[in-house]
Amino acid sequence: MNFPTPPPTDSLRRVLDSVFAGPDYQWVQPPRPLAFLGRWWDRLGSWLDHFQATNPQLFEYFFWGLILLLVLIFVHGGYVLARTLRTAAAGEHPSTAVPRPDVRDVRWHRREADRLAGQGRYAEACQAAFLALVLDLDDRSLVRFHPSKTPNEYTYEGWLAATERERLRELVRALYTFAFAGRPCGAEDYRAWRELAAGEWRATAH
Repeated sequence: MNFPTPPPTDSLRRVLDSVFAGPDYQWVQPPRPLAFLGRWWDRLGSWLDHFQATNPQLFEYFFWGLILLLVLIFVHGGYVLARTLRTAAAGEHPSTAVPRPDVRDVRWHRREADRLAGQGRYAEACQAAFLALVLDLDDRSLVRFHPSKTPNEYTYEGWLAATERERLRELVRALYTFAFAGRPCGAEDYRAWRELAAGEWRATAH
């Protein structure tokens, strides 16, 4: 009886190599960007095991310290949550809200000017009186007050009559002289400045 002759060993190997060289048999481990976290976790576990084995009493203190820290974190989180809810509830009821401080209006600045003048600080009193004047003119829609404006900017607004704008320029020039140029401002200078600022301010004719 004749048996079939087996193929040569090297031929079979070449066939197998060609098959396993195909893309279906390219076994490549997929990338794992967060694999380092697993390695760190394993190292932490190994360190804790070693710590417990070498210092059991110290490890027990360490363990209960972590438990206490966790409890404190939860307590703090509950406290912050409770405060947030109370604040939100207070915002829904304006009557229970914290009262706002007094607004610095015309009367406040006039009182401040009188207080500074009473202390002999006339240059500062002129500045407070000027703010009172500008706020008063803003209430009458003759200028538009804004904290970022310089005093001189108010002299270019077109709601004041021409003669009133010139009067305002004169007040601003004196204010700049006292506040920035270093010219002394005495009681008479302050009185004259206040008298010029007093009286009616007329709007431009339309």
